[in-house]
Amino acid sequence: MKEKNRRDSLYRQVKIARFWLPVAIVLMVLFFHFVILASVAPAQRDSFTIIFYALLGPTVTFLTLNWLAQEIKNHEKAKYELEHLYQELQTSHELLSSIQEVTEQFASAANLEATIAVASRGITDVTKALGVAVCLSEGNMNIDDQYNLSSALFSESKKRTSALAHNQSLNDKITLTNTDYWVLTNPILWAEKLVGGVHAYYETKPTDEQKESFSILSSEFSASAEAIRGRTRDLLTLIEIDRSIKAEGNLERILEILLKQMMARVDASIGGIFLLGDANRLVLRAGQGIAGTIEHLKLGEGFIGQTALEEKPRLSWKLEAKFRLGMLEHAQSAIALPFLADGLLGVVVLAHEKENYFYKNSLAFLSLMTGQLTLAIKNAQSYLQSEELAVSEERRRIAREIHDGVAQTLAFSALQLDLVNKLIEKDSEKAISKITDIKSTLRELIKELRRSIFALRPVDLDSHGLAETVRRYCRDYGEQNDVKVDVNIERLPKLSKKLEITVFRIFQEAMHNVAKHARANNINISLIYSSNGNVELNIIDDGQGFDLASVSDRVTTAGGLGLKNMQERVEKLGGSFSIKSQKGQGTSIKTSIPV
Repeated sequence: MKEKNRRDSLYRQVKIARFWLPVAIVLMVLFFHFVILASVAPAQRDSFTIIFYALLGPTVTFLTLNWLAQEIKNHEKAKYELEHLYQELQTSHELLSSIQEVTEQFASAANLEATIAVASRGITDVTKALGVAVCLSEGNMNIDDQYNLSSALFSESKKRTSALAHNQSLNDKITLTNTDYWVLTNPILWAEKLVGGVHAYYETKPTDEQKESFSILSSEFSASAEAIRGRTRDLLTLIEIDRSIKAEGNLERILEILLKQMMARVDASIGGIFLLGDANRLVLRAGQGIAGTIEHLKLGEGFIGQTALEEKPRLSWKLEAKFRLGMLEHAQSAIALPFLADGLLGVVVLAHEKENYFYKNSLAFLSLMTGQLTLAIKNAQSYLQSEELAVSEERRRIAREIHDGVAQTLAFSALQLDLVNKLIEKDSEKAISKITDIKSTLRELIKELRRSIFALRPVDLDSHGLAETVRRYCRDYGEQNDVKVDVNIERLPKLSKKLEITVFRIFQEAMHNVAKHARANNINISLIYSSNGNVELNIIDDGQGFDLASVSDRVTTAGGLGLKNMQERVEKLGGSFSIKSQKGQGTSIKTSIPV
């Protein structure tokens, strides 16, 4: 544009000069003839005329050509400047394109290690460095990577990173093995915390352009690496939450686990989970770092109660005194999130003693975690309801068994005794025979009652663990039922509470079925941890067996589980359940559940 304006200006000046230059010459000639010559003596007029015209032509020509030469020179200078500027813009465009390409690779990297590898190579290529090293350390994570550096330079880069961490000064020029190197270093900052450094090595002193490119790329890498670290951490947190929800059936422990994970996510020093109780009061069910004594809050009371009343997340960087109730007594910053499911279930609150401590962008992920918390509470409540239904069903079953079995047998025995009372004088031998039958019936009845009581007695899995509880159960079971029980239990890994309960309930159900129906003499039990990562429970008896098709939907025992329900419970945990039985050939039950 500038060059075009110059060309247009030169053209206009030449065009105008075509008119004013002849006019100026004519005026000068007229002025010479009528003014200058008129004042000169006639004898000198011819000499003056010759001198005038001899000077006028060359002078006009010189001035005109000089003017044109100056304009052409300016034109050439402008053209050169424009070409130089174009080259600079082209170079800058290529550099920015290279920087953009590398930063896009940062963003698309699958994990932190891949991002670091892209950074070390990309910064080397863009800044024309000899090589680049990236050293990163946070907590238990230590990742060091380099591109095109010798072992000596790579080792030197680690020392520079250590010097950064200790606020030591760094030299821009170093000498290794009699060779001079220039070094550019940029710290890696995550949440304003130093976690490492990026170091680029050059054989010559880097230009301003190289320094600027290195600064841009290393800063972009730091931001991208922090973002990837955050995404990875969030994903692992969600996986851990999901695993905790599936593995744990106890609501209190679930709340404690989830609260610790949410506090760790934002580095909170105070945390609590309140559930909505009777009379619309919030009851503290899990807490960490709590200093206050208030464990019940009304809706609208304090920061927590206000969140519950509005049913919206709240973030305060500086809590007012009127909001610092109970657990927030010493807090200055706080986040409160309600969890909802067809209405308010409760509130989770995270706090810290420092002002302006939390970041607003944390709310999105915390809300996602709160959704998981809502699911955990609903699942736990459903689990408790199912347990209550199971207890209620068990009570009805026991009442039915007593009514149909024990009560009727006792009533029949009472009638038999009345008959014996009448026969004892008339036919003593027959009365004695009846008494013998009644005694036999009562002994069987006593055995049946003992079996029911044995199956219903409480089991302390928390104190002894699954393996030892099974051993103790089998020892008492053999004595109680006059059956030989062989037990093979291999060392098991740490199992979740829910998995232990499920395995034991299936084991208990199967054993009670053997005692009640099988008439077995021998039972073989194996409880092992298989090579494919499953807990396997196998129970084999040599009893009379049964027809699966006729009883699979109706056999229930002290645990309240039928064979079909046993299978469904195992399959819900991703396992497999199989049972084989034929009349006269015993029964085999095999269960396999992933840990």
